[in-house]
Amino acid sequence: MHTVLAAMLLLAAPQDRKTDDVLQKRDGGLLVGRVTKLDEHTLDILVNGEREPRRLLYRDLMPYSVYKVRLERIDRTSGEARMSLGDFCMTSGLFTQAAKEFEEAAKLDKALEEKAKKRRLEAHHEDARSRFEEAKKLHQKKDQEEAIRILNLLLDPRYEDTPYPAEARQLLAKIAEEVKAEKEALKAQLDADKKNKDAMKAAAAANAESDLVTKTLVMIEDAQKAYVEGLDNEPKNLTKADKAWKEAERLLLTARRNLEPLVKSGDAETVKKAREIDRQIDFGLVRAYYRLGRMFAVELNYPNALEYLNKAAKVPHDEAMDKAIHEILTTISQLKMRERAAGRGY
Repeated sequence: MHTVLAAMLLLAAPQDRKTDDVLQKRDGGLLVGRVTKLDEHTLDILVNGEREPRRLLYRDLMPYSVYKVRLERIDRTSGEARMSLGDFCMTSGLFTQAAKEFEEAAKLDKALEEKAKKRRLEAHHEDARSRFEEAKKLHQKKDQEEAIRILNLLLDPRYEDTPYPAEARQLLAKIAEEVKAEKEALKAQLDADKKNKDAMKAAAAANAESDLVTKTLVMIEDAQKAYVEGLDNEPKNLTKADKAWKEAERLLLTARRNLEPLVKSGDAETVKKAREIDRQIDFGLVRAYYRLGRMFAVELNYPNALEYLNKAAKVPHDEAMDKAIHEILTTISQLKMRERAAGRGY
């Protein structure tokens, strides 16, 4: 009876709806039109401009957009309907929304109150657990900034009745230790580079090409320092971070110009060294461009973000950096599509 009633409520879409339904596909595309039918695992949508409805599997759509469509079609005063929607949210990983629906069900129907409160507690715990698991994955991927953001959310008082605030504190402490160790290792590397630079300066005095190599390596080292300065300033002063990363870019591009006569040298070892340095310059440039693009994206300055991310994409880089660049480019594309859709009344 519960299932039948829930299905009836879900299918009882009002006939005078004027706003379009918007469905987001897992591949990033958007579908705008009118949902004409909802089943247990599929829905039909008549996309604007098309004559025949499309049938889509829920698993091919972003769960939250399906949730919104279902929410608009239920009797919101029915405890049974809210319970059914909460169950859908649980199976779709929408634990925050599930907790809300179970809470509403408990308020609306005394007969469901005990069961709904129990299910709300389950959803609440799953919400905390899923957030913590996501933070652990981000930590493993070395995306410490986003991991820390999620872990700090778990320290909110609303999660005190779960075991995850304690888990979050432990992982935050571990991340802090790792970041400290990385900074110390970087400082040691910079100190070692400085000693190498001094030795190279002494040896370069007798040869013009060697001197040019040394100057180029010094620029690369200074660019690395500017990059680190940008990282240090990013959390507290974006203007200084922007300036530091652009200084790193300037130094690296100047260093690349220095290499032009070296790659044409008649000395094979000098040519080999120049090519090695050129790869270091690529590494430094793609990092600086990525950071600038990411910073502008966070500030919602999409034109500048795209400029620097596209620059990064053109510089030779590894698979991990390629993934990082294109994830942000994809996100920007999705956001711009939503803005344009909203501007056209979708």
